[in-house]
Amino acid sequence: MKKQNRFSFLIVMLVMGGFTMALAMGGCATQGRTGALAGSGLGALTGQIIGKDTKSTLIGAGIGAGVGYVIGNERDKTRAAENKVKKTFAPLGGTRWRVISIKPANKVPKFKTKIVEFKKDGRLVTTTTYPDKSRDVSTESYRVTGNTLIVNRKGYIINYKFRIQGKTLTARANNVVITLQRF
Repeated sequence: MKKQNRFSFLIVMLVMGGFTMALAMGGCATQGRTGALAGSGLGALTGQIIGKDTKSTLIGAGIGAGVGYVIGNERDKTRAAENKVKKTFAPLGGTRWRVISIKPANKVPKFKTKIVEFKKDGRLVTTTTYPDKSRDVSTESYRVTGNTLIVNRKGYIINYKFRIQGKTLTARANNVVITLQRF
């Protein structure tokens, strides 16, 4: 091997060794950093294969790090947005409940069953079956802030203070207490 080729090979081996060691130690704290690390290693290898010299290896490492960072950073942004949505609807998102009681009872028409579904996308779907076996399905929007359940639809907004104990949810607003049991 020529002296130049040995030097280039040594640089590639050092870059790939550092890349492998970093990945073995668990990567980085963010997808952006992990992408930069992976991109620099792959870029260095590609640069060496194409250019067969140190300059090409370093250029490949730089380009790879930049591209890897951009891709990883977009993943970080997506993950952060997903976590924000999950927190907005937690702990109710994706759960189903049966209404056990509404007090005072004269606040709503008599019903046989009332099922409440908190969808993960912020929709609250209530299916009511009346004594005459007719059904009504209504959809509202909801979000959770601390121990406040905010339910709204065009024309109204209700802030319920709620508490979950085991499989029982109790919601209170405007002198109305609703007790639900989780399916």
